[in-house]
Amino acid sequence: MLSKYLIFRWFKTAMLLSPGVAIQMVKKSRGVKPTEESKREAEAAVSVVARQVKFNVAEYPVSMYVDRFKNDIDDRYFVPSYQRNLAWNDEQKSQFIESLIIGLPIPFMFFYQTGDGRMEIVDGSQRMRAMRSFLKEGLRLRDLVLVPELNGFSVEDLHADRVNKLEDITIRTIILDTDTDPSTRAEMFARINRMGTTANEAEIRRGSLPGAVTEMITKLAEDRRFVAMTPLTAKAISSREREELVTRFFAYLNRNDTPDGRFPGYRDRPKKFIYDYLKDANSAAKDNPEIIEQMSEEFFRMLDFVRKTFELGFRKNGTANTVPRVRFEAIAVGSALALRKFPDLEVDSKVISERMKTEHFDSVVVSDGANVRSKLEGRIDVVVRMLVNE
Repeated sequence: MLSKYLIFRWFKTAMLLSPGVAIQMVKKSRGVKPTEESKREAEAAVSVVARQVKFNVAEYPVSMYVDRFKNDIDDRYFVPSYQRNLAWNDEQKSQFIESLIIGLPIPFMFFYQTGDGRMEIVDGSQRMRAMRSFLKEGLRLRDLVLVPELNGFSVEDLHADRVNKLEDITIRTIILDTDTDPSTRAEMFARINRMGTTANEAEIRRGSLPGAVTEMITKLAEDRRFVAMTPLTAKAISSREREELVTRFFAYLNRNDTPDGRFPGYRDRPKKFIYDYLKDANSAAKDNPEIIEQMSEEFFRMLDFVRKTFELGFRKNGTANTVPRVRFEAIAVGSALALRKFPDLEVDSKVISERMKTEHFDSVVVSDGANVRSKLEGRIDVVVRMLVNE
């Protein structure tokens, strides 16, 4: 989702050029330095298109958006045909409602006022649908991270004053003038969604759970030894996949065996489980700073062991340019658990390669149903069994 800053910057640049004008300008710019004449032509073209874009900024309460959006097509506010097939699932809807309830900033929405006074939702239909689903259609919140106590709640379960506060929250909307043509509106929608990026889980945890363990995970993810053993695509790297791997390692390792059982609170969806673990780990490190050094040492001891013991490390084959999460989790956590049992453990790498074949390891570490609890436990256990030969 776009920040307010990006939205304003978007309007102040040439982002609203029509596709034809944009293509011509791209062609002119390839390998040719603009002349003074071309600069004047470009400025004139921008001015022409900019004059076509007229808008007002309004701010309405949630209740009004919902009251005017009883369905996607026929009410005062409606979803245009070019985006009707897009839909959030209940988890995405729930997390948006959670954002509203706790007061997180909500990005602008974009409407276009048609000639008959109705509002076409250029950008924001998913948010509108989420609000309607919760306030009018009985949506029960699920998979919440920041306030998991609200999981299972419908609007009827909230206190009346909380419902009133929710309905009175205002969201700003940019309303495009009736003169804005359909192609420009569709292009706006496409560009907003190309520009917008959704924060991944590693980014969310880094931003919402500051602390010593979070900082340690970032450092470990960037360590040259770990980088060398975890080849990833450029996209995965930019999405902080290595931070995700390190966080999962500690979450599954340190909650593998607890007074409350194995992986307490795990519900076949690791997001909340990992979030809760990191929150607790940061709190524990605040009370006992020595934990950080101990965790780092255990991490590097595991890395060194994997490098010596597994011929391909975390990779599936010698030419792999990525490391699947399920494979990493099994090998990393299983190795660390084996080392906790036998700190001086050494196993010949060729023996392990043979045991991996015997155990059909490649068929165990597959992504299909990977987050099912039994499969998570199974792939970790098979590595421990291979290493200690039990």
